Amino acid sequence: MNNWVQKYRPKNIDDCVIVDSLRDRFNRFVERENFPHLLFHGDAGTGKTSVAKAILKTIDADYLEINGSLDNGIDVLREVVEPFASTYSLFGKRKYVLLDEADGLTHKVQPALRNFMEKYADNCGFILTCNFADKIIQPLHSRCSVINFNIPKNQRGIVRDSFNQRIENILKIEGVDYEKNEVNKIVKEYFPDFRRTLNELESLYC
Repeated sequence: MNNWVQKYRPKNIDDCVIVDSLRDRFNRFVERENFPHLLFHGDAGTGKTSVAKAILKTIDADYLEINGSLDNGIDVLREVVEPFASTYSLFGKRKYVLLDEADGLTHKVQPALRNFMEKYADNCGFILTCNFADKIIQPLHSRCSVINFNIPKNQRGIVRDSFNQRIENILKIEGVDYEKNEVNKIVKEYFPDFRRTLNELESLYC
């Protein structure tokens, strides 16, 4: 059985707990079904991977997912990424590579990734996610639309309200008899890390 994080991963952009300006931007990507290489950066648990997957699933994209912290060698680029990026989709659409935790790639591997992004751009788009944008070399920054997922101070109250509402909806769906004060305490401690908050609540109430 999937844990709550997997079970309640957003299926579309509107389900994602993000600021409205980002939601509008990503929905435009979905409407066009085409967008530039993307680099998502920001604190852990702020929805980078969830948004990327929601976009790709909504447009029914043929995509390859790679974890840059685990599969960070040059062989992965040559033996897995390049064969995928260099071939056409059976559905006639542009393909995509989702490179999660791209800040786990070494500075030796990142230049090779840059070359792949240039070489196969017409056929394949790349979405990179990372916590630390300064660990990504500037040539990759320049080839992507760079999007910051950290919440501006003047938007934190609005996003927190959406965050709380989604958490309470999940608890109701799970049939959990929860203490509101206890939930608020956990949300306050871990906001805006949705993943950590959900994991803590699941460990408390399951």
